[in-house]
Amino acid sequence: MPPGVPPKRSYSRTDAAVRVEYPEHHELPASKPLIGQGGQFSKPTLASLSLEGKMIVITGGARGLGLVMGQGIVYSGADLAIVDLNKDEAQSQVGQLTDAFKRENPNSQKIPRVTAHYADVADQDSVTKCIAEILSIHHKIDGLVTSAGFTENFDAIHYPIERMRKLWGVNVDGTYLFAVAVAKHLMEREAPGSIVVIGSMSGAIVNVPQPQAPYNAAKAAVRHLAASLAVEWAHAGIRVNCISPGYMLTALYVIPRPSIQLETNRQQNAEDLE
Repeated sequence: MPPGVPPKRSYSRTDAAVRVEYPEHHELPASKPLIGQGGQFSKPTLASLSLEGKMIVITGGARGLGLVMGQGIVYSGADLAIVDLNKDEAQSQVGQLTDAFKRENPNSQKIPRVTAHYADVADQDSVTKCIAEILSIHHKIDGLVTSAGFTENFDAIHYPIERMRKLWGVNVDGTYLFAVAVAKHLMEREAPGSIVVIGSMSGAIVNVPQPQAPYNAAKAAVRHLAASLAVEWAHAGIRVNCISPGYMLTALYVIPRPSIQLETNRQQNAEDLE
């Protein structure tokens, strides 16, 4: 090995000095609906993809990816139940999403109904109560998007076990509990439905240099959970799919970086998922 050239195995190592803890929920920055149909790209929904007459639940829908996906659902004509640990912020998005729909569809005869609900997705009793509240208002659920989740960068040796349990509780348990609750409802109605769980590229690769083994494992669990539930519930006409986004420039991670605005070699925004 030539002097000064590191061994090949060093290229795959993570850097334990990279450490990012997820903030408390009340410390997270607020998000706003995108401006214009489909955000900066102005992509109207195809008639064949209309969700009019459907009722969709989205967890973690008050900000970030969840908010953007919720906006896409509303723009497609569906009623929406926003579930979040911060109900006040979710409630503030109700009016903003409704107003955004009216601006983009001034001649629409039907305005989607958007409601806000509290749930700790990692707690079964909280999930059960939330689903009951949603059904008492909307009377049915046709689909689910499990967007509630978070990541932390922490080396495995020193990662506090209580934080790992919280991370797994939100990312894995939360996905499972809401998926099962919605599937039960669909089966009781003998109605088909669609469940979309939000995974991550980290469920299939090992990110470097940041250490995040528990998060990677959690998203791998979410990915395989989706595949397993899709097979298990196919007989009932319930489709289960997993979306695995890459790095997203959400409000939580915005830093002054002008080069990110370039259309080439830029980090994707949440609205790129629309």
